[in-house]
Amino acid sequence: MEVVQLVEVSAEELNRAINIIKWAIRELGISEKEVFIYITDDHNRVRELLGLDKVSHEEWPIKYMRGDDTDVISIVPTRLSILSNDDASIMALRETALVRVMNDPVLISIWNPRPDIGDPLIHRVSLALLRRVVDFVIAQSESLTRYLVSTFNKDEVRNLLLTCEPTVDCAIAVLALDVPLSIEVAGNVGLGRSLWHEVSKNIDNEFSRRYDDFRDFVRNNFNVEYAYNYLLTIFRRPQPR
Repeated sequence: MEVVQLVEVSAEELNRAINIIKWAIRELGISEKEVFIYITDDHNRVRELLGLDKVSHEEWPIKYMRGDDTDVISIVPTRLSILSNDDASIMALRETALVRVMNDPVLISIWNPRPDIGDPLIHRVSLALLRRVVDFVIAQSESLTRYLVSTFNKDEVRNLLLTCEPTVDCAIAVLALDVPLSIEVAGNVGLGRSLWHEVSKNIDNEFSRRYDDFRDFVRNNFNVEYAYNYLLTIFRRPQPR
């Protein structure tokens, strides 16, 4: 693992940043030789070096990037240092898991659709399922699942279940946040269903019933094209204004 330091930071911040990525790499069974770490104060500085387009939206202190067949993890230690251990750990695990998700042909086939499908909607389904695949990789380790559980935002998902109309937009939004689904797909069905029951308890509306059907299908057919096709059979597209 090569570390490229673009900015000066305190020794404490530097050590925490490097050690948390080393920990995530080790726990996920990834070779250190596959990963380059950049220490920076702005992820766009790393993008510029890699020849990638800059972005203007706010980002996590840890960010996976891919450039010229190179897996890069960019870290802003000053921002990482203010996070709790659990928040920093799940962030490191998710961004590091992308090293596997972007290189393993089996995992790629789950979330990456065929290029001949022209509907922009499938790319939104793909991004949501990518998040499920990342958490699936993490949930395959029983010792790491606790980080998924402790940082799962039940209130956010429950609010969507309560307020959503039965549209594809809402279904994709919930899929992107459905951490229990990834835990179930990884084999810990009891824990995943228990978490989902906590979120959906006493909610009985048209959207929640259809989403329960949809997530059951996705759990048993963990693939972007299957998910996309089934999504269109049970949820409606938003009407153009």
